Amino acid sequence: MKNCLFVISISVLCTVSAYSQTADDSAYLNTLKLNTAALVFNNISIQYERQFDERWSIQMGGGYKWGGGIPKILGLGDFIMTSNTSGLRGFSFTPEVRYYFKPCECPGERSGLYGGIYTRYTRFYGDLRVQYWNGDQYMDVGATGAMQEMGIGLQLGYQLVIKKRFVLDLMFMGPRRSFQKLNFEVDSDFAEDIIPLIEEEINKRLEYLGMDPISIPVSGSAEAKFGFSNFRYGIGIGYMF
Repeated sequence: MKNCLFVISISVLCTVSAYSQTADDSAYLNTLKLNTAALVFNNISIQYERQFDERWSIQMGGGYKWGGGIPKILGLGDFIMTSNTSGLRGFSFTPEVRYYFKPCECPGERSGLYGGIYTRYTRFYGDLRVQYWNGDQYMDVGATGAMQEMGIGLQLGYQLVIKKRFVLDLMFMGPRRSFQKLNFEVDSDFAEDIIPLIEEEINKRLEYLGMDPISIPVSGSAEAKFGFSNFRYGIGIGYMF
């Protein structure tokens, strides 16, 4: 299923790219955008949109994350006394296809309400060191890990063109179904204590979402796979050329 997502997305993008050759040569067919909302989360995200007729376009997005907190899904609740991390680092890749419901009458201006489908691939790296008390003993545990996501979703937004060249893109709804893969290594003698706690915390969140629990083998190196619901939004500013 995961591999099929990207086979489908690449096939769609190749098809629409072929059709793009028929677009009006006098129009501004290209738009380069910066997602300003992503900057709040220490993530720089750039999108490139290409028009291939008055209603359809494709957009390719890429992002790089240079810091930020570990996701709450990895938290250990009240067990943690103190913790420190260098944050997450990694990248994302997001191809999408857009349909503008009511295109602008001005040639080359992709504006108005739009809907679409997108796929998302992310890979983040991080480290975490926690000190906690389990009721009997104090433990100092360090872990490093990587988190990979592959997902597909729908989106809805509104794009406004200002002075023929400048773009404001409000992508206000983008739910998706994601497939997560988590790998981590624990550099501690307390793997038998810490890994069951991680498993328990993940399963609490999966249970809340009505999903099946997972099982993580107890060892110094572990892997977990699970499905998850995620969400995307953005405020893009850009320039047409």
